[in-house]
Amino acid sequence: MITLPHHVELLSDRWLEKAREYLEREIAARKERLGGRAFSVSERLTDAPPHLKLPHDVAQWSFRYDGEKLQVTREFDSGADVVVEGDYQIALLAAQAVGALAPDVMPHALREIAHGYGKDVIRSRGMLKDPAARELVGLLHDHMARRTVENPDLAHRAKRLGIAGKVREVEERGYTVLERAISPEFADELRQATLRALLPHNTFTLQWMLYQGAEFERIAQHAQLMTLIDASLGRGAVIGSLSSIRRGPGPGQIPLHTDYSMVPDPYPEFALTGVGVWAFEDWSVASGPTWIIPGSQRMRRGPRPTDSKEGGVPVEMPKGSVVYFTHGVWHWQGDRTEPGERVTLHSHFNRGILRSLEPKRVDVQMMHRNAPRLGEMLGEDDWFDKLGPNGRDQLRAAYMARLQSFTDQKKRELLAEAG
Repeated sequence: MITLPHHVELLSDRWLEKAREYLEREIAARKERLGGRAFSVSERLTDAPPHLKLPHDVAQWSFRYDGEKLQVTREFDSGADVVVEGDYQIALLAAQAVGALAPDVMPHALREIAHGYGKDVIRSRGMLKDPAARELVGLLHDHMARRTVENPDLAHRAKRLGIAGKVREVEERGYTVLERAISPEFADELRQATLRALLPHNTFTLQWMLYQGAEFERIAQHAQLMTLIDASLGRGAVIGSLSSIRRGPGPGQIPLHTDYSMVPDPYPEFALTGVGVWAFEDWSVASGPTWIIPGSQRMRRGPRPTDSKEGGVPVEMPKGSVVYFTHGVWHWQGDRTEPGERVTLHSHFNRGILRSLEPKRVDVQMMHRNAPRLGEMLGEDDWFDKLGPNGRDQLRAAYMARLQSFTDQKKRELLAEAG
């Protein structure tokens, strides 16, 4: 296991231990409300990451309360009141959604999972009839979601999320497109939330979008995009900026450039930054999309006044897609010839050793309503800016070194398989 002491991996032994502790404590505190009524829950998730060393890579557990005693086991109970089965990596998306008792959190998570991976990838049957039992299970879900980290096995994660080939595309071309990475409904929600945030500022662009609503907290942690970021920038990458742009018809305002501000030539061989641009409408040449020169990252320098745009291609993609580019690839904003507005969200990430454009602002309530992944991208899990009386935070320094090393190893394995 590669986690900080207060974090766990889904259905690992420590996850089970923490779940047992919570259930024992809360059942004792709620015994009168539970009224001696029995209830049970069981889960079985296939294709778990190999480093968990579970039999046949199947992660499973059950708990049963008989009205008096609690039993927590590693066994699957097909006769439990509530039974959940599915793919481990996809179920992790739901397991990290904090807010099981809120009216919109789990419906949103399950809608996006069904959109990206199919409605049957997670299957649930049965229900808890007793309101007190339902409340307890919902609170258990949130208690564990706040502690459950991302699967650290990059190769396994990329394969299960269906984007192993996209990792290689980024290495070869400097960019890739995740088509329809979110549902049309979520794209509409984000567009409306972006316009709502821009309106009182009377501006066409805005920084610090992470703090403009729950929609932006959710999109910042998008599992497929974050996997590409991990692959190109290493684990521990931090938010450089989360910004929005609203533009109407007319010529592009952003010329040929890279996102390596003040980085001298030659650029390093490893990537320093990565940007995901989310499309909330269909992108075509007429809509004024981003244009990219594939492979330009191999020049390891920024464009000069004498350089041409030869070889540039427009990023055309449907609504709800995201284009991700990194390694200092050359790109520019295209001309918009069609009416209406293009609204975009730019998720800009930096390798963890770099400072961010936006000052860090860690909101404890935001941390409480999200999984640890959000804290990681705000620098909570690394040792920077955490100097104690005896020097650096050695615990976090060692943790991040191990996590980065494991990520690099798994990336090499993934690229070797793809080749």
